[in-house]
Amino acid sequence: MKDLIIMYHYVMEPEHWKGSVPISPGEFRRQVEWAKEHYEIIHPENLHKHTTKPKCVLSFDDATKDQYTNAFQILKELEVPGYFTVMSGPLIEKKVPIFHLVHTVLSHFSDEEIWEEVSNRVDIDEIKNKSAIYSYETNEYRRFVKYLFNFYWSEEQSRPYLEEKVISIYTSLDMFIDKFYLSEKEILEMDAGGMSIGVHCVNHLPYEGSAQDFYDIEIRPCKKYLEKILNKEMKLYTPSFGGGEQSIQMQIELLPILKEQGFLLGFTTEKGFTDLREGFWHKRIDCNQLTINEVV
Repeated sequence: MKDLIIMYHYVMEPEHWKGSVPISPGEFRRQVEWAKEHYEIIHPENLHKHTTKPKCVLSFDDATKDQYTNAFQILKELEVPGYFTVMSGPLIEKKVPIFHLVHTVLSHFSDEEIWEEVSNRVDIDEIKNKSAIYSYETNEYRRFVKYLFNFYWSEEQSRPYLEEKVISIYTSLDMFIDKFYLSEKEILEMDAGGMSIGVHCVNHLPYEGSAQDFYDIEIRPCKKYLEKILNKEMKLYTPSFGGGEQSIQMQIELLPILKEQGFLLGFTTEKGFTDLREGFWHKRIDCNQLTINEVV
């Protein structure tokens, strides 16, 4: 058996978070217990550790609050480590990425309600046709709304509408950030509690342009921020969107820069098993696509 890296985002009850596809805390516990039985769950820094079973890394993207309140507490109880990557933009710049605003709005307002509010400002036929990229969404209004905010409108058009909706729930963006993302205190507690902390990004941008410019904008500031608060070198990196449409180009072009800056491992969104002892970039399997009977 090869090594397994499981990718997690939200760990919360699906009925409480309808804007995306979370894994419930109960199902998360079941997966971790299963992984603990069949694999050696390790810190990714310990990739060369000798184990009698194949290795497993439990990886978490985006550093949302539920990862502290739910995932971290379960990992402590089960006495296994997790690998959590931090997005520093919301904490430093107080700027929330569009996709998190979309998830939040769709978790608090109905798809039909949102579509009714915005449909008079768009080309309805174009959105209906092009929203087919979200064919996995059974609700057609959900398809329309996701395509509108993520592709049809620019960030400058989407942000004011989405922020106004979020503020109507959380009073202010600062309040939302406090409730939605890990705080410095929680990052420090998780680090002290035996979790691995890694670099995710600043503002969750997909890879584009020159590798050096991307590193300077999206990686270096996050690395410096974490090294300052944790007082140790950051050696783990997980790119936002797995790099996006240029993921393969990213893996090639960023690699020498990341190695020069002391990074040890990088984690993609490509699905599959891996060998942690070989190479820099490693595939992961999304927790909602993990078929246990197929793995064992």
